[in-house]
Amino acid sequence: MSTILLIDDDPDFVDGARILLEDEGFEVESAGTAAEGLQKVRDSEPDLIVLDVMMETDYEGFEVARTIREELKLTALPIIILSGVRATKNIPYHFAPDEHYLPIDIFLDKGVQPQTLVRMIRETLSEQRDTPQSPL
Repeated sequence: MSTILLIDDDPDFVDGARILLEDEGFEVESAGTAAEGLQKVRDSEPDLIVLDVMMETDYEGFEVARTIREELKLTALPIIILSGVRATKNIPYHFAPDEHYLPIDIFLDKGVQPQTLVRMIRETLSEQRDTPQSPL
């Protein structure tokens, strides 16, 4: 059973995502802050992270992803950002994984269909790789 770590400060989102993912056979851990999330990454060694962007600061999730890659050296740990930052900040362009700026595997906007999220998680977990699609 794969363990998914949800790092998001919205308890309603975390509760809903937990129910969805557990119903799909995943074990779910959660963290409500970036610091708590990074500690859980160190302690529990999840198989995949679903990460929000806007937590204590507007773009904190981006820094969490960079910390995981640069400081923790977890280059093979899949990271999916699931965030409402584009809609909330009225950003007209899309974010995408990029080896220099955004070291993640997938960027999804909140409001994504639940089964799309599950499919993306399953596909990402099934990939055998030594480095993320967009390493730093």
